[in-house]
Amino acid sequence: MAVTRNFVASSSVIYMAQCDDKFVLPTLPIAENLQRCDRALCTTCKGKEVLYSCFYNDEWFLNSGAFAHFTPFESDFVSMTQGNYGHVEIANSKAPLFMVFVGTVLIEHEIIDPKDRITRTAISKLWPVYCVPGMTMRLLSIGQLLQSGLSIEGTMDGSTFCDSSGNAVLSVLPNLWGSIQVVRTYIIKNNVPNPVSLVTRHPDYETIHCCLGHISDEAMRYISDNVEGAEKTCFPNKKHICHSCTLGKLYQHSFPENPKRSSETLGLIHSDLLELLTLSYSKYKWVITFLDD
Repeated sequence: MAVTRNFVASSSVIYMAQCDDKFVLPTLPIAENLQRCDRALCTTCKGKEVLYSCFYNDEWFLNSGAFAHFTPFESDFVSMTQGNYGHVEIANSKAPLFMVFVGTVLIEHEIIDPKDRITRTAISKLWPVYCVPGMTMRLLSIGQLLQSGLSIEGTMDGSTFCDSSGNAVLSVLPNLWGSIQVVRTYIIKNNVPNPVSLVTRHPDYETIHCCLGHISDEAMRYISDNVEGAEKTCFPNKKHICHSCTLGKLYQHSFPENPKRSSETLGLIHSDLLELLTLSYSKYKWVITFLDD
């Protein structure tokens, strides 16, 4: 089954992601900070040398069309899995770029709190990030961050992603051109304990049930074996009644009989209109009936 997704569109280039083998189940991205530190106030870090470089030269371009995070650099990952994750089509359709790895990237970045304007340092985890050799920039997916439960507030001076509690977890600033916003980071090469997670969460039972057409539990058990990247679904011990499934199983009672009849021809007409799912042999699509009472 071939699935094509447009995830970047600009005046000069269009990126397309296509999965050629198995359907890749979209998962809900996670965005959370693993570590936070207000260096000006932190008693542990105040006056000490910054653990990582204070020059955040690794830029991630914020993109509203990317369905996931992308980087062309294999060295960005702290862990990754090699596989056939589809390909990316650029303006030159004869030279597609392939997604060869998916994994985790750790970034150190600064967060500017919009409430008190205090700058804090955080270490965050990005997952999933796809490695696409041949791309010229790193892309940060707005959709993946929003699906992780974050909200975004933006002005001409930049954007801020906040968690459900209203705490800022990611700050995005305009670059030299002004209209393009970037996250300036330092790529961390080694694992760090308890980073802030900006990670994709696998959908729960209710999400899968509703998004896949209210499929049965029996069909849902086969997803992990037949869908690339899908984890086994955790079935709740006590499931709530699905309103849509209940309505779909109901049937309509017949209308009650009415002993009264019209006393003259065409005095009362019953009519019904039916749309055919496919055109008839004679190319008709609608059927209308008229029944003289």
